[in-house]
Amino acid sequence: MAKFTYFIRERVKLNGVERGTNFEASIDDIQYADGRIMSIPSGSVTEIINLDNLPGAGTFVSSSVRYARISNMSSGSINLQVSGSTAEFNFLLHSSGSFMFSSEYVNETFDNFSYGDLRSIKASPEAEEATVGYFIVTT
Repeated sequence: MAKFTYFIRERVKLNGVERGTNFEASIDDIQYADGRIMSIPSGSVTEIINLDNLPGAGTFVSSSVRYARISNMSSGSINLQVSGSTAEFNFLLHSSGSFMFSSEYVNETFDNFSYGDLRSIKASPEAEEATVGYFIVTT
């Protein structure tokens, strides 16, 4: 089994002062990693990651997800739809933006922490065709 390590580095020079942070995290017992860059046609909703726990190409077991990142590699924004067994959420992901998570659990409210399993992640361009990339690691 492998150890997966990711780094987040943030930098900005504001009013002549450089600021930023570095963050590093590792996840043990990784058995599988997958990544892909894909085009999403204008006017469509395209499934990027499927976590229905059924065997098939591009499908992952929800309970084994330890890290996933979806990046918008386009000049325009995309709507990112995250669906769980109990709710569906939408996030606007601007150009060069990324969405990351390190758990397979989602919940739509802050007052009832009864989490459901992550089921799918879909994307839809706000205007023209979009390019989206993902990277996922599972145990």
